[in-house]
Amino acid sequence: MSLKKPNSADIKKVPAWMLLLTAFITGNVIMMIEVVGTRVVAPYFGVGVYVWSALITVALLALAAGYGVGGYWADLRRRPEWLYLIIVASSLFTFLIPVLRYPILTNAGHLGVRGGALAGSALLFGPALFLLGMVSPYIVKLYTEKFEKIGRRVGLLYAISTIGSFFGTLTMGFYLIPLFHLNTIIVSLGGLLLLMPMIYFFLFRSQRRLLFFCLIVAGLGTLIFFPRSPRSQWVSESLKIIYKATSFYGELKVLESSTHRTLLIDGIIQSGDDLRLGQASPPYVFDTGSLISRYCPTAQSALVIGLGGGNLAHLLLKQNLTVEVAEIDRKVVDVAKRFFNIDPQQVKITIEDGRRYLRQTDKKYDAIVLNAFSGESFPSHMLTQECFGLVKKALNPRGVVLLNFVGYVQGPHRQATAALYATIKSEFAWCRVFFREPKSRFGNVLYAAGEDTIPEDQPQDANWDTLKEREVTISGWETATVVTDDYNPIEFLNRMVYQRWRQLVIDSFGPEVLLN
Repeated sequence: MSLKKPNSADIKKVPAWMLLLTAFITGNVIMMIEVVGTRVVAPYFGVGVYVWSALITVALLALAAGYGVGGYWADLRRRPEWLYLIIVASSLFTFLIPVLRYPILTNAGHLGVRGGALAGSALLFGPALFLLGMVSPYIVKLYTEKFEKIGRRVGLLYAISTIGSFFGTLTMGFYLIPLFHLNTIIVSLGGLLLLMPMIYFFLFRSQRRLLFFCLIVAGLGTLIFFPRSPRSQWVSESLKIIYKATSFYGELKVLESSTHRTLLIDGIIQSGDDLRLGQASPPYVFDTGSLISRYCPTAQSALVIGLGGGNLAHLLLKQNLTVEVAEIDRKVVDVAKRFFNIDPQQVKITIEDGRRYLRQTDKKYDAIVLNAFSGESFPSHMLTQECFGLVKKALNPRGVVLLNFVGYVQGPHRQATAALYATIKSEFAWCRVFFREPKSRFGNVLYAAGEDTIPEDQPQDANWDTLKEREVTISGWETATVVTDDYNPIEFLNRMVYQRWRQLVIDSFGPEVLLN
């Protein structure tokens, strides 16, 4: 097949500013899709390292394939119309993301966290990113007329595209995700892509039918994909979503039935209230209070890292402790105030990353509770030897540190809990572990540790009488890895828990609650 020789008159009809603007906009949208993709996938697969790896892998492969095919196609069809028709096609696939999200992610869930995140990301974002990858070589072909200037021109194009990616990443991560619904953001990206072909066909071509087609696509996208979410949304006959928001750190939902109110972050239960009793429903909350009373009976002050719905803060207030909280997500605080009765007059709340707070504070506490979950993942930088060193510095000499982790305490999947035990023991004189579930299952693993001698056994609350029978020994911790900032395999070691925990939520509430 012989390549069709381009008509130089056609090429001149697209001025340099139009091609550079196209490079800027498409570079901008590419990075925006990658960043917002984490929020699209997060409710079903979380935001752990597997999801990020899957999205980056899909983006790189799709763009690489687009570069290759786009370069070949640009040599075969060196006409501007093809460039802008490719962008129209990418906008259509972008518009389809909200429609296909539910069926794709639901079916991809059967492949597990790693396989599901990879397959789901490929099907949702791969087509649009592939087509956007075709754009760069096409622009290069249209923009470079003389070989001796090719280096300068290609360098300028890549610089403009990268600047667009810079603004896209910054705008999406810092402003758009916390302020707008995901569907609104995605449709806006499709509309932004469609703007380029509309400008081209209106200013530089007489094919008004193509412009009219672009307008129809934009109108349909606006009508179909800008839904107004109702204030209360039923997901079953007995369960409804009464609040939904996206923050810098995750998607927040408050679910309510006739008996319970539950906070989900990225699809995982973080807090729960029994509406009949007017108190926390998760047993680990009461266990944490019992462990503080048992191992630091003279405790007067407590720092809780991770607020959630405030279940722990409420309980510790009832134990007459002065309670302070470090919580990184301002919207979590707002939810705790609005739906879980947290009173800032009783609980001092600092909006800050827990480890950063520990590094900066000069206060000393009788008890420090680490309870900071993001979805199913505990922030890995809060589980290292260096972080526990900061915890020890913030404790009074007779103080106690409590860690709420979710994992196995026996069997082949206990490596994460064993590594944490070894890490805590490397910093503290003693460490005890408690687990309420059958040992063959995963559940809340409570670590209690301190530097001073353990107080002699004495009568405590009624909950302690049950909890003390649940102390466990994690075998193999002596040879387990001590987790450090330099080597932190916790997410990998606990991967099976993440997968089964998320499946448990799906089985309990149905997939609708994650993707609604």
